[in-house]
Amino acid sequence: MKKTYERCTVCANPDRRRVIEAGWNAGMNATAIRRVMESPPTSEAIMRHIRDHADGDGNTRQLEVDVEMPMRDRVYAIQKMQVDEIERRIELAKTRADDMNRARENLTDADGNPFPPVDWSDFYDILSVKAQAAISSILKTQTIADKREKAQGDLKLGLFEAMASAGLAPKALVGGVSVPMLVSGEDEEDGD
Repeated sequence: MKKTYERCTVCANPDRRRVIEAGWNAGMNATAIRRVMESPPTSEAIMRHIRDHADGDGNTRQLEVDVEMPMRDRVYAIQKMQVDEIERRIELAKTRADDMNRARENLTDADGNPFPPVDWSDFYDILSVKAQAAISSILKTQTIADKREKAQGDLKLGLFEAMASAGLAPKALVGGVSVPMLVSGEDEEDGD
């Protein structure tokens, strides 16, 4: 995934970034790119982005242009980032608790009692409103994906069952089911 820079007006919009980088690769200069865009960044901003932020070689007009991902893939990417961030925060909390417990190992309070061990949940409350909202969002996205996959699986299974009952499924999958023989039109009785 490409790095984006918060203050860069080109990086701020992925579609704008792709258009500018593709235009640059096609031989357009910053002024020409600016001319064909609606509410364009300045020519200086375009050149600064190409020089400082774009991946690839701007001098030879060979920038790496991202392809636009389908909406489903973009949603899954956001879901994965959410899961990764929650897991990262939990790991940070566990590490911090372990470090604190090691540091307090042989220490006692003013009364001579050892300090109680610290739990990682003291540093990251997975039951907090914010954490639960994030988890709920992840679960809703996963539920939608699971329903879609189940519907597609049911459709494929239904199609296979229909083919098998009609004798059209591959023999290797259904066993030795024979395909019904077709009779010639001459042998059939006329319905007159």
